[in-house]
Amino acid sequence: MKIGIIGFGSIGGRHYQNLQKFKKEIVVLTRRSDVDGVKCVSTWDDFKAQGNYAAIFITNETAKHLETISKCLEMMPKAIFVEKPFTHNINGLENLVKKIKQSGISVWVGYNFHFFEPLIRIKEIIKSGVLGKIFYMRVSVGQDLTEWRPRDYHLSYSSQKEQGGGVMLDLVHDINYPAWLLDDKLKVENCTIKRISDLDIEVEDWVESLFSTNSGVMISVHQDYVRVPYNRSLEIAGSNGTLKWDTDSNRIYVLKKGGEIAIDEIIKFERNDMYEKELNFFIDSMKKDVYFSNIDEAVYDVGLIEKLKKYAGK
Repeated sequence: MKIGIIGFGSIGGRHYQNLQKFKKEIVVLTRRSDVDGVKCVSTWDDFKAQGNYAAIFITNETAKHLETISKCLEMMPKAIFVEKPFTHNINGLENLVKKIKQSGISVWVGYNFHFFEPLIRIKEIIKSGVLGKIFYMRVSVGQDLTEWRPRDYHLSYSSQKEQGGGVMLDLVHDINYPAWLLDDKLKVENCTIKRISDLDIEVEDWVESLFSTNSGVMISVHQDYVRVPYNRSLEIAGSNGTLKWDTDSNRIYVLKKGGEIAIDEIIKFERNDMYEKELNFFIDSMKKDVYFSNIDEAVYDVGLIEKLKKYAGK
């Protein structure tokens, strides 16, 4: 089984390392000249000549995803893995989705937080009913861009509008996972988008978004490129109690009325665990030779971000 990887930044390198345990032949398409011990090609023609690929991982710049997916579909792999976000805007998206579904090729978008132990546990707690009726969620993520993209953040796609950068797309996990936790869909209520830092970037570095769900839950999402150090946090308020979690402690606890502690757990994990679990799911699903895809979910998220920008423009 031969696997191709297109793009070799931090996430492409992570997938490459995690794929080693499957002992597959891996070909990487990259223009980087500082990659050692990896079978690399630098042109599309050379990459194509190395086929047939069972799976192709697309980990290049977000703005190149649609074109890259179209070219990969022509090579007819069993499955295509696309790093989040699916794309940077909705232009040409409808036609591509139609083409994907007609091809029968499984296309999976990398929402690795669906495989993240703390969030998996939180989803179990929500389903248990211990929180009662959910009223609202507060979701927050902040990460210093200069630490996140240490090679040169100026050159990374994160900082460039035309490449699909900006904190909303870059940290789309935090728009996606609330809907996944609740098994519901988000609807845009309002949004404020700003550039508040001294970062030399063309895109937003601070966003506050407000959503509602079909079941009436209110969700506020904060995203920024400036927080030192990195932190993700979540608060869920229900009729019977409130759940809190953050990455500083990885402690999940639920406080009920009167201050009673209903749940108090520390989830131990390694950051790479969720990527390995996601990869195991992808490879196992591919081996079963059945169609699997989450592109409808990913396309919906792209549409949400487009709506957020419109609301902020008002």
